[in-house]
Amino acid sequence: MAIVPSKKMIAICQYGGDFDTLEDGSMSYSGGEAYAVDLDENMQLSGFKQEIAETIDSTIDGMIVKYFLPGNKKNLITVSKDKDFQRMVNYYKEADQLEVFIMKEAPPGKNAKKKQPARRPQKTPQKAPESTTPVVNATPVSAPIPTANNAIALNDAIDIETTTEITSSAIPISANPFPMAVIDSDQRMAAKQWENLITGVGQRFHSLAEFREALRKFSIAHAFNFVYKKNENQRVTVKCKAEGCPWRIHASKLSTTQLVCIKTMRPVHNCQGVTSKAPFRAKRSWVGNLIKEKVKESPKIKPKDIATELKRDYGIDLNYSQARRAKEYAREQLLGSYKDAYSELPFFCEKIMETNPGSLATFSTKEDSSFHRLFVSFHASITGFLHGCRPLLFLDSTPLNSRYQGMLLTATAADGDDGAFPVAFAVVDEETAENWRWFLTELKVVLQTPGQITFVADFQKGIRESLREIFGGECYHAYCLGYLAEKLNKDLKGHFSHDARRLMVEDLYAAAHAPKLEAFEKCTEDIKAISPEAYNWVIRSEPEHWANTFFGGLRYNHMTSNFGHLFYSWVSEANELPITQMIDELRGKMMQLIYTRRVESTQWLTRLTPSMEEKLKNEILKARSVQILRSHGSKFEVRFGETVDIVDIENWDCSCKGWLLTGLPCCHAIAVLESYGRSPYDHCSRYFHVETYQLTYADSIHPIPNVERLMDTEVEDGAVLVTPPPTMRTPGRTKIRKVAAGRIGPSDFLKRQLQCGKCKGLGHNKRSCKEIDE
Repeated sequence: MAIVPSKKMIAICQYGGDFDTLEDGSMSYSGGEAYAVDLDENMQLSGFKQEIAETIDSTIDGMIVKYFLPGNKKNLITVSKDKDFQRMVNYYKEADQLEVFIMKEAPPGKNAKKKQPARRPQKTPQKAPESTTPVVNATPVSAPIPTANNAIALNDAIDIETTTEITSSAIPISANPFPMAVIDSDQRMAAKQWENLITGVGQRFHSLAEFREALRKFSIAHAFNFVYKKNENQRVTVKCKAEGCPWRIHASKLSTTQLVCIKTMRPVHNCQGVTSKAPFRAKRSWVGNLIKEKVKESPKIKPKDIATELKRDYGIDLNYSQARRAKEYAREQLLGSYKDAYSELPFFCEKIMETNPGSLATFSTKEDSSFHRLFVSFHASITGFLHGCRPLLFLDSTPLNSRYQGMLLTATAADGDDGAFPVAFAVVDEETAENWRWFLTELKVVLQTPGQITFVADFQKGIRESLREIFGGECYHAYCLGYLAEKLNKDLKGHFSHDARRLMVEDLYAAAHAPKLEAFEKCTEDIKAISPEAYNWVIRSEPEHWANTFFGGLRYNHMTSNFGHLFYSWVSEANELPITQMIDELRGKMMQLIYTRRVESTQWLTRLTPSMEEKLKNEILKARSVQILRSHGSKFEVRFGETVDIVDIENWDCSCKGWLLTGLPCCHAIAVLESYGRSPYDHCSRYFHVETYQLTYADSIHPIPNVERLMDTEVEDGAVLVTPPPTMRTPGRTKIRKVAAGRIGPSDFLKRQLQCGKCKGLGHNKRSCKEIDE
């Protein structure tokens, strides 16, 4: 893969020197020579090595490139392929230069003998001859592969005296002391960073816990298992789990200090390695900490995917239950950071309004809690609604199924193509009359429109009273037909069969859609024939708020508030995130929606939006069968089949109410308009024209930088403290309805009841029937 640095970079190539290990375990490089090599565009690893070879007058055969990660001088990282080279450049892309270390891998001797089998170490360990040169605590790449002729038998124990004076040099380790099965180079890449955590005798650690952690990661990187022979508070002895393998390590505390030093190490295996299935390596806490960032980035990641990624990146095998427990532990550890994210909400609101001028992101304190209700509305949403959407808003609520529960209150409009257009949303602790009143008060501030607005919403939970109080005569409240039908079904006390309930709800829907009084009365009489109780309930349910026959506002034939389902789908993907990231996720969804629809609309070649164009063409086809009779002035009598209607083309009205209810001329009006040479397109609501649609999506929502870093900011003294909602999710699996009840049609919430085959009663079957046979 080609490497394209963001700016010109110089590689300082160190060659021919030695590493020294300092007391804190970090390494320093001294001696040798340094050369500067340019990192050009499109450079690959082979080209980089060739440039170095020409600079130091050498060849690329056996050349190894290593480097330190930024801020880490303890572990050398090997560059073995183009992907590694790209990663190295990316780490230092903001710097002017990077430092690399060039080494040569010495080939094994021609007379090297076959490696001898392991033998029991002598009580007195062998010592290296004086000619042996000590190597530092990094795995040297220039060390030869051990043979029987080497001065030190690496299968034997290598000890140093237990004193408080430890030399900085370490016993040499083979360039390949782990002769195990070959692993695909594309796998276990994440574990390669742990290959040099254990460097040999003399290496120091701040505690035994640090040593154990390094040993665990070291074994994973080299794909072998180990067992503890001693695991005490002063010393630790470990051997390879494979039977007969001589690999062994011993570390203990230095006298009068808390430092831990490796005293003995046999660094060579004669086993072929085993997969990492040791129980201690699958500890819930250890694996949970390993995957914590992954769970934070992808809260809905499945345990089987966690197990797959751990196998791919680290070679660790986990079963489903182990991966599930590790994910649960990671979630528990993240809860603290999720809670802390609430304290960053004031700063996050400032960021929203700073990056999106004209937007509103505000809090309101509740008297009985430090949790603050959050209201967010972006300038692009406000202007889009005011300039391009019908004066029609859908109010709905969506549960936040996170650890700290809450509710998302939403206000959504319908654009000119009948698509959901998000206007505002709020995070509250629960859906109450008080919270709805506060939400509508904030919504009133951002709308600032003198015209009348129709709200399609539930009539419970204080919404009805709040709309009257806040908007007064400036609004119409259309009851959501889904909520209404659901309440009717709930309030019916009698034992009705499933079919009877279905028919009553279908008649309620038909009565709501009926444009004329005669049709409305027919539907309600059908309900009365099934249940007089249900009929009385319908008559007392204020039909002027939900029936087309009586409703005084314009809702363009939208009978339910299911437009809020847009937020429901978004939140279901983001409600496991910390609060600031969840809000920013919603912002990102809105930003992408506005951009996508703005681009799509530039490709439209019709005068109306696609859905409205199709509806108008259907009415134009039906207009061919309409008979026209002149009545008086601008009024016409038209006949379509057996029906007779009156069309008033000057007032854009027809007695069928189709023109008024939809905003598009009905077939009766189209027939009259075409007879006078007028275009029906000129008599469609302006909200359905492509130009108006494009105004809806003309403004953009802008990104908010550094959202993930908000939790790292310190809260200043005197700042407002925000805590999560007091409600918390109860134990057990969360039950989520895929479709909100009653928002689409009768069949979406009516459940078929059991009916007894013996007594024909409802709610039980023949087995549980208590009727006694005569």
